[in-house]
Amino acid sequence: MVSRRTPPPPPSHARTWAAIAICAAVYLYAFPYQPEVNNPNENVRFFMTAAIVDEGTYAIDAIRARWGWVNDAALYEGHVYSVKAPGTSLMGVPGYWLYRRWCDLREAPLDRTTALWVVRMTASALPMLVFLFFFHRWLARRGAPPVVRDGVFLSVALGSLLLAYATMFVSHATSAAAAFGAFMLLERARHAQRISFGGAWLAGLLAAMCTALEYPGFVATAVLCVYALICVRPWHRLVPFALGAILPTLAVLHFHWRAFGDPLTPGHRYLEHAAFRELANEGFFGASEFSSDAAGGLLFDLGYGLFPLTPVLLLAFFGFPRLLARRRTRIDAIVALAIPLGTWGLICFMNNWRGGWTVGPRYLALALPFVAWGALEGGAWMARSLPRVTGALVVGATGAAFLASGGPSIYYPHLPEAFTRPVPQLVRWLVRHDFAPYNAGSWIAQQLGDELWGTRSMVPLFVLALLALVWIAWAQRRLTDRLLVLIGASFFGSTFLAPIVADDPNATGAPDALAYVVRFWEPEGHDVAARLEQRTESGDATPEDWARLVRTYEEEGRRSEARSAERRARSAAGLGASR
Repeated sequence: MVSRRTPPPPPSHARTWAAIAICAAVYLYAFPYQPEVNNPNENVRFFMTAAIVDEGTYAIDAIRARWGWVNDAALYEGHVYSVKAPGTSLMGVPGYWLYRRWCDLREAPLDRTTALWVVRMTASALPMLVFLFFFHRWLARRGAPPVVRDGVFLSVALGSLLLAYATMFVSHATSAAAAFGAFMLLERARHAQRISFGGAWLAGLLAAMCTALEYPGFVATAVLCVYALICVRPWHRLVPFALGAILPTLAVLHFHWRAFGDPLTPGHRYLEHAAFRELANEGFFGASEFSSDAAGGLLFDLGYGLFPLTPVLLLAFFGFPRLLARRRTRIDAIVALAIPLGTWGLICFMNNWRGGWTVGPRYLALALPFVAWGALEGGAWMARSLPRVTGALVVGATGAAFLASGGPSIYYPHLPEAFTRPVPQLVRWLVRHDFAPYNAGSWIAQQLGDELWGTRSMVPLFVLALLALVWIAWAQRRLTDRLLVLIGASFFGSTFLAPIVADDPNATGAPDALAYVVRFWEPEGHDVAARLEQRTESGDATPEDWARLVRTYEEEGRRSEARSAERRARSAAGLGASR
């Protein structure tokens, strides 16, 4: 236990590496890929990466002809382009190019699924792991008790929407990493009253990358550039800061110029989908009218709100007032608040504020590391008076976040809006009925000539999640405190989860959404219904098998399949009786 009189132990690199190992195991284990979804948020970026490497152009015409149609595209002068900011597509080029060269050397065809896995790893997961290493070190230097620090860290890394988007080829997680990476460099420079040439250059690069990765990131870019004027000393170090910032800026301008004929015109003006184009051209690129539904829903909705899905962030309401009250951290805290609040305010004006099929409020991903700092300070303040209670609260909140955010992120990171409570409406049935995404366990078993599918293949992640919670609690110094924290965590975790896992009687569209998800699940053929169907086809099905098949289809919302199974069951029963 860390008492009020005992300062926290110095930051340990061992715990940092342990935290990163936990994150890496999760990021690299599962590959949630559902081709039927044809997720435009990911695929249009992926198509642009392929077009750059394979065709030497930003236009994705040839790639769509090869791999099929994808949405979120702009049509300009007879050619089709990604409507997204180009940063993610450009980051994917090295990994895709290496995989393409490897295929050429082996004289093997390029496999689209493997190529997507490569760019997910090289342009999303691995950059995020690098960021998370420095993020943990930065949190460690704040002096909070380790149980608070590691709980906040793992809540953000594995119990928030960042997990979903760090394992996909999209911009939300990497934009958050860029924004807070620049902030960490500038905050350190302000207190040291100096910054190196390379540090200033990197801070500028990361600040501008926020917008190059995701257009709403311009709020963070603007705030960070103003912050740089306060932090960067000596003054001439603003030159390398500007040199770093100009690189992503020129990349964006070049893309706009070559694709849409004007460096200052993004593709939203030319969206291929007429209805989307009309929405995007309302007001300022879709920002036209403040939505009170957005203001509350983005933060507090039980299905996609920032705080219910990652409840440890609620501690930020206690932390930021203290950061603002301290003279040393006041300016830093103002910046750390301005970025998430400014981004939240902008999204509240967007007509597409909900973000479509998403885990959590994806447009607020950039805010997460900043809010986490406030949560860290709030937890540290509470721990001075109530160390055991605070430890239990943080560990319990982290466990709740693992399920509420981590579960959908690992299993199905493109949730239809019909799921108002994703855990009971989707994740519960996926686990119970043996659906699982592609993962390393299944792949290793195949290489060994064995089979490991369904929920059994996900057991390593379940065990790792439990061990991670124990690892956080074990930061307490005494065994008694460790055990009390774990016992208390079960209470707090249950409290946070109770509204998340409760059924929503008003979610009338959830059964149909569940039916859609499971009908097109990949990898196919390993779930409960599929195995029962195999028994019926072989003639080995018992009456109990038929009854279970009907019940399984009904639980999954597959009404037509359930009716078909009932008819076939009656036919099989009649045939058996005639014999």
